[in-house]
Order: sequence, then structure tokens, then C-alpha cells
Amino acid sequence: MLAGLSTRRYRHGLEPVGEQVTAVAASTSRSAVSRQFVAATERALAELMGADLSSLDLVAVMVDGVGFADHLCVVALGIGIDGTKYPLALVEGSTENATLVRDLLVGLRERGLDVTRPILAVLDGAKALAKAVREVFDKPIIQRCQEHYADLRIMPTWLRHPLRGRDFVLARSA
Repeated sequence: MLAGLSTRRYRHGLEPVGEQVTAVAASTSRSAVSRQFVAATERALAELMGADLSSLDLVAVMVDGVGFADHLCVVALGIGIDGTKYPLALVEGSTENATLVRDLLVGLRERGLDVTRPILAVLDGAKALAKAVREVFDKPIIQRCQEHYADLRIMPTWLRHPLRGRDFVLARSA
């Protein structure tokens, strides 16, 4: 699936092994491929959620909710001084509420993330996220994500679209 093949089209990605082997193969059915993918994904997620964070030297953390079909996942991404991005945590919830985000951040602290140093927290405009960050981190510097700012249509159109904004300014000055 990660290589761009679905479980229905997995045969296109198989290497040729010969007619005799293909005839008796039992571990390459659609369901077997799907089960293997689910098992590998569960292992990778468990490894991510259990990783020690004490060696990370982060300057920023981004927290946001991401929708997947009928589910909402709150994701935390850390950014190091050199710009390297580190996936930190992922939790499923119904909304981006303060309790869910606080529990996610407390989990990061328990896994060794240093919350005593100043850190830039990039969030969308949700007050619940900012509240949770302030409760867990000692010295957070909260910045609203500019992509969310523009996406919510709060930012004036001429700032979202610089070329149109320039035309607007030129037209007004004429």
C-alpha cells in the first residue's frame, strides 16, 4: 500500500516466481496482504508511541487534528534545531479537546521529552490546544499556524493571494 498498490492490485508488484510456486502460494491472497499490512502498521505505531524522547533536542512542536474518513487523529510533530522533523505521537479522538491534547502531551513528557525548556508550539486557532500546551509545557511560545489562519478565511484575500493583492493596491492607487 505504501508503494502505491492496493490490496486488490497487489499482484502487479509481485516478482515472477514461476507457475508451480504461484499455483501453491497461500500467503499472497488479498486478505493475507491486508493482514500483513495491518500487523506491520500496528507494530510501527507501537514503536513510535513507545520511543524514548529524552535524546531529542526540539525547538518546536506542532499539534493538529487530522481527519481520516469519520475519525479525527491528533498528531504531534517535533522539529529539531537543524529542521529535522520527528513524529512524536498520534491519538484518535472525536474532537481536538483540551483533555485529549493534554493527555497526548503528558505522554510525551512521560516518554522523556523535556518540557522545562522554552519551545515554540505551532497550533491552529483552537483555544483547547493552547490551553493544553500551557498546562504541560513550562515556557511555551505559542504561534498560530499561518496555513490554518489563511484556510479559515480570516486572513484578508489580498494577503492570501499576493498577486491579486498587488493588483488591488495598484487599482486603488490609480
